[in-house]
Amino acid sequence: MSSRPRIEGGLKIWGFAALACYSIHGAFHLLNGRPAELLWMCHLGAAIVGVGLLISSSMLNGIGTLFLCVGTPLWVMYLAGGGEFYPTSCFPHIGGLAIGLYGVRRLGFRNGTWWRAVLSLIGLIMICRLVTPPSANINVAFAVYTGVEKVFPSHPVYLTVMIAMASASFMICEYALRRWLVLRTVEGLP
Repeated sequence: MSSRPRIEGGLKIWGFAALACYSIHGAFHLLNGRPAELLWMCHLGAAIVGVGLLISSSMLNGIGTLFLCVGTPLWVMYLAGGGEFYPTSCFPHIGGLAIGLYGVRRLGFRNGTWWRAVLSLIGLIMICRLVTPPSANINVAFAVYTGVEKVFPSHPVYLTVMIAMASASFMICEYALRRWLVLRTVEGLP
């Protein structure tokens, strides 16, 4: 008998719903000529949650949920600072996060998900440097975010600080979710 939690039909439906959240917002960006926007950490977080729920992977669901736990407040701060609001952005940020949290409740949360999320984010930043235009600055892969240029002497220093802050945030979120949301401890599951 497998030690993996059994997938119920409802969990798969939520996985498809999370993928739909990503797809709806992604289609909006594609139709408006901004394909690079599909690679934002929080947008991809919804897709990762979806895949995690479809294959019953507490690790993937956890990584996607951590991306959203950090990315959604950053999105809210962006909006509060006068950033442009797209109605479809509610799908990955709010819908994806809610579904990810539901997945954490159902699948559990594997120890060490936070550092795997950090490695995933670093890989994502490298991919963004390869395939996105510098002007889009997806996941701050190319430049210091507008408004804080005077605080950071260079992009490498800024990126190091941002990754350190994301690491701490992922670790804190993992601790909080494991303490207050998880129904079961998941140690050896993918």
